Amino acid sequence: MTSVRATASVALSLVAIELCGREVARRSALDLLLGVRPGLLTLTVVAALAAAAGLMACRRARQGGATAFVFAALFSAGVATQIELGARLQSDGFYYFAYLRSLVFDRDVEFSNDYKLLGLGDKPQLFEPTPTGYAQSAWTIGPAFVWAPFFAAAHPIAGRLAAGGADVSTNGMSYPYRQAVCIAGLVYGLLGCWFTYRLALLFFDARLAGGAVAFTVAGSFMLWYIVKEPSMTHAPSMAGVAGFAWLWAATHGRRTRAQWAILGLVAGFITLIRWQNALFALLPAYEALTQLAPAVGLKDRPRILSALSAGALFTGCAVLAFLPQMLAWKAIYGSFLAVSPIGPQIQWWDPHLVDILWSSRNGLLSWSPVLYLGAVGLAIFAIARPWIGAPAILALALMTYFNASIQDWWGSVGYGGRRFDGTIPLFALGVAAFVDRATELARRHPLRVVAGGGGLLVLWNLTLMSAAQNGHVRIGEAVSFAEAAAHQARAFHGWFGHPFTYPASLLFAARNDVPIGAYDLLSANRFLGDPVRPYGRVDVGEPGDELWLGDGWHAAERAGPVSFRWASQSVTTIIPLDHPASLRVQVRARSFDYPGATAQTLAIVVNGVAQPPIQLVGEWSTALFVVDRTAWRTGVNRLTLNFGRSARPADVGAGSDGRVLAAAIDYLRVEVIQ
Repeated sequence: MTSVRATASVALSLVAIELCGREVARRSALDLLLGVRPGLLTLTVVAALAAAAGLMACRRARQGGATAFVFAALFSAGVATQIELGARLQSDGFYYFAYLRSLVFDRDVEFSNDYKLLGLGDKPQLFEPTPTGYAQSAWTIGPAFVWAPFFAAAHPIAGRLAAGGADVSTNGMSYPYRQAVCIAGLVYGLLGCWFTYRLALLFFDARLAGGAVAFTVAGSFMLWYIVKEPSMTHAPSMAGVAGFAWLWAATHGRRTRAQWAILGLVAGFITLIRWQNALFALLPAYEALTQLAPAVGLKDRPRILSALSAGALFTGCAVLAFLPQMLAWKAIYGSFLAVSPIGPQIQWWDPHLVDILWSSRNGLLSWSPVLYLGAVGLAIFAIARPWIGAPAILALALMTYFNASIQDWWGSVGYGGRRFDGTIPLFALGVAAFVDRATELARRHPLRVVAGGGGLLVLWNLTLMSAAQNGHVRIGEAVSFAEAAAHQARAFHGWFGHPFTYPASLLFAARNDVPIGAYDLLSANRFLGDPVRPYGRVDVGEPGDELWLGDGWHAAERAGPVSFRWASQSVTTIIPLDHPASLRVQVRARSFDYPGATAQTLAIVVNGVAQPPIQLVGEWSTALFVVDRTAWRTGVNRLTLNFGRSARPADVGAGSDGRVLAAAIDYLRVEVIQ
């Protein structure tokens, strides 16, 4: 058994070295030594087989090491996936990388030269001088510390490549340094999985704990930030919070002074990685308060002093660990505590709580349905173990409020609810609790489980029938099941919307009298929702404009650069608003004119409130209306365009067109009256 384990270990090591060489050095060791270059899939299969052999050997010998084989295989698969997906330094990763490169090569936190080397010289806001004359930075210093070992390992690789004649610089900017950061993201993602597994193992058996971690990470946005965008901070952030949560739960109720100090240091350190990780200090704070409250009630002076001293020790160590960021702020902004003017604003009194959870624009639960199960399970867990579950739910609620209050609550161009990275360990507890309860119910009610599966098959048939009825699937002919499945999905969505947007989509549909599925785009595209964009525009005739259009419109057309639709005498447009406001409404239109036609007029009606008519003048003209805020409502507004006249071209000698035409509409625009 020892020889099998050793052989498996060597095979896994060789595969990992080969893959890391391909990603960091863009060289294949096997190709250089043996003249062969196995494919990524082949290497991944070899790693999986070696890990399986190692696992079986560990079980037969009843020895440890099984976890190491699992994570070694996952590491190899992760590197192969990064290569396949083209993982690279990108997005916010540039700004965190600037910290690392500047600290190592320049020994400072003045990033002007680093930004230019990274290709960010076209962003003038970065170079607005701070009070100390430095370049701006709204990012944390922590990633530089966790990436540093990988960055250091890349330096000799870059040097060797440069010495061999490759076009590789050794100033910290070339691809070996950048790709090493991607490897770091994978390593910290796996480390976070291990800590999360250890956390779940405190309350569930090994199989359930491991399965819950796998489902939560692989079924959520977290996987994207491990294999596709690993240069973001989400993987190390998740790892840090997972370690913090495990240490907190493992020592709960019996923590020594040294452990309180370590917990504080970890709390400060994870805040160095992402600011909002400071919110997880609520976990030990809740514990300390539950110990302090009864002691105060009993006037138990020793217990009061013990709780207060533990809290003070935790806080002091957290501040100590956070000191590097404070020193960086001091150098950049001249103060130990600073808020960068180029970061997104926090709008504490206007949180997008519903959007952050259920919106189609990176909603936490709508984009990662497995977390819906985790949220339900976390409630179950809190009932069973309130001393752990209650503060976990409070921390999750606080994180939700904070993220919902950020100006770009959707996380800019990120994938899913990325700013919730630190909550993944807590959701894993919830998934484990949900699966535990679900399997118990399945054992008690097996017939219902089978009936539920049968119901899904019936639903599949109904959606296929709908696709056939609508002509999307031609009966009696060979079909592409991929295309059929797409039409089945549309049929299902037309009936039920996206179930993981419930209950938000159900309430939205009921309140605004629209189909459930309309929630996806109408709610997410509400005008005035972004403070920096106090306007909204419907480009009539462009692809996807059907979402905004009601009755009375004809097919989309184009005349040169202008897209438009012809409108009949009365047409309706949907205007979704984040909130009511006094708005200026612009309608760019061209009247349907013909010999003997009278002047065309346009009047609009907003939710039943009529506005005075305006005469359309010229080939293309813009009608301008001012509509008071009292006419508008939060959610879906129905704006009706009523024209003074309409006619069929065939009836007035203007061609053979039999449609009723009043005017061609280019766009409608609403903007807040400042």
